[in-house]
Amino acid sequence: MKRRIFRRTFIIYSVILLISVVFIEFYITGVVRANYLETLRKNLSIQAALISKNIPFSTPGALDGLCRMIKAETGARVTVIDGSGRVLGDSDNDSSLMDNHAGRPEIQQALTSQTGWSIRRSKTLRYQLLYVAEKVVRDGRLAGFVRLAVPLNDINKSVNLLRLKINLAVILILLTSGSLLIWQTERIRKLLSRITDYAGALSHGLFKKRLYLEGAGEFTELAHDLNNMASELQKSLEKRDEETTRLNTILKNIPDALLLVNIHGTVELSNNVAREIFGVSAIDGRPVIEIVRSPDFLSLIDRVKQERLPGSAWVVIDSPEERHLFVRVSPLFYNVGELAGVVAVFHDATHLKKLEQMRRDFVANVSHEMKTPVTAIRGFAETLLDGAMYDRTNAEKFLSTIKSHSERLNRLVDDLLTLSSIELGAVKMEKTMVNLSGVIDNVIATFLVQAAQKDIALKKNLKSGEAEIHADRDMLERILINLVDNAVKFTEKGEIEIGVAEDGGRRCIFVKDTGIGIPGRYIPRLGERFFRVDPSRSRELGGTGLGLAIVKHLVKAHGWEMKIDSEAGRGTVV
Repeated sequence: MKRRIFRRTFIIYSVILLISVVFIEFYITGVVRANYLETLRKNLSIQAALISKNIPFSTPGALDGLCRMIKAETGARVTVIDGSGRVLGDSDNDSSLMDNHAGRPEIQQALTSQTGWSIRRSKTLRYQLLYVAEKVVRDGRLAGFVRLAVPLNDINKSVNLLRLKINLAVILILLTSGSLLIWQTERIRKLLSRITDYAGALSHGLFKKRLYLEGAGEFTELAHDLNNMASELQKSLEKRDEETTRLNTILKNIPDALLLVNIHGTVELSNNVAREIFGVSAIDGRPVIEIVRSPDFLSLIDRVKQERLPGSAWVVIDSPEERHLFVRVSPLFYNVGELAGVVAVFHDATHLKKLEQMRRDFVANVSHEMKTPVTAIRGFAETLLDGAMYDRTNAEKFLSTIKSHSERLNRLVDDLLTLSSIELGAVKMEKTMVNLSGVIDNVIATFLVQAAQKDIALKKNLKSGEAEIHADRDMLERILINLVDNAVKFTEKGEIEIGVAEDGGRRCIFVKDTGIGIPGRYIPRLGERFFRVDPSRSRELGGTGLGLAIVKHLVKAHGWEMKIDSEAGRGTVV
């Protein structure tokens, strides 16, 4: 272990050292050299500008001595060049023998930007120099150029020396920290070795042995934790049998059905819920194909065995009754890599499936019911905005239609809220002894005008002694109002009777009409949300399709029952 840790540490630090040296070589050296050159270039540019003020460009061939004098003061090679590029004076060579300098890079650059510079090897002096040229303009015309040059040998030496010092410092720091790390690594290795030996003793059941690592920082706390763990582990093992028994009891009594199936497809363990759902009293020891007769479930088991990954699926069983089950199957391993079987957990979602279907139907019906009035309101509103509002006759007609559809939409929302409140139990039933005769009189008074317009007679059939009933007065009145409202809508002529009668020895409140009646095949569906026998006629009359649903829930909330008898063309009794 020691050699492995040392080898890894040595390799890591060797790589870090190499990267650091390379970084210094290519980056820091380049930055330092660039800074040196930039500072030197600016200094030479300033010196050239100062020197140019005292250079007489009108005396060619007599400036070599002046250039040598200036070099003695500045230490830089000085060259004076006229506007055509001819050398008028040079501190290091005879200017009369020098080539024309008009094409030199620094001269070309100075022509356009006042100051030009370049680094190149001098053909005359045969070593690398930094050239800085300053353009001189007198009386509005180009007089010439003053060029200073310094050799870069000293700069290169300074940079190389700085690079060497930095590299040595970095290497020294890394070697020092590496030595400290190796020492710390060796210390940690010894502590880990003692912890490993102690863990090995625990794995062999020697729980009374203790580990002491005092003064070892975090390892001291780790040793205390391991000692506590050994003590707790000993106690845990003593309770293992008790917990195993308890676990088996829990598995057999969890609310979802559970089957433990071995690799051969035989059920080894099941719980009470599984026996109830599958209708089999003895499950353990039988092939799973005899218990769950579902191709989807058997395919899922085969897939889990093959892939050795958990899987899930929806399963529908028909016996002993139709159920929708969500099953999750997980592979079971007693030994690493060796599949021992699968565990299947069945969640009975039959009720949820039914609720989901009801929700989808409800959303579809609500959307359908709202679409017509919303579309109509929008269409007529757009027509009015497009100019129809200035046509008084049609504008009143359109506004009347918008009002009608908005009222229909409002009735629909009110009925939905009422139905929702009843289903959620938000409507509290406050039952008292109610005078039934007074309730019926109020209902008849509510529909007198509508009934008179259609020449329908409203009658009350109530004998003495039948005037009292234990009910919620408001809810009872609402039940009768909804029933009479339907009766008025679907009765063209005749009469509507409200009263009390005997049916099978039980006293019943009834609403009877002589309207169009309902075909027998539709009667079982009455009370469903949005169900209409004649949808177009019901909408024309302002119905929302929720009236009987509200009645049905209010009747159920009272603890009563609702019965409907009807015959097409002869009327209806509720």
